[in-house]
Amino acid sequence: MDPSLREIITQAVVDARKSGLDADAQCDAAITMLAAVMPSVDQGTVQLIVEQLYPFIAALDAAA
Repeated sequence: MDPSLREIITQAVVDARKSGLDADAQCDAAITMLAAVMPSVDQGTVQLIVEQLYPFIAALDAAA
């Protein structure tokens, strides 16, 4: 089964945090990961998806 957008972004953010990256770098990592997984989606759309989902993912991780 293919991972969901949330799962892809969450994994990229978690990996970036483990590397000590700040929020901007975490978003960049998620954009890079999502673009690699979904090459048919243009970069602007990938960036918009990450920018919309990142705050929710960051809040969920902080609550855990």
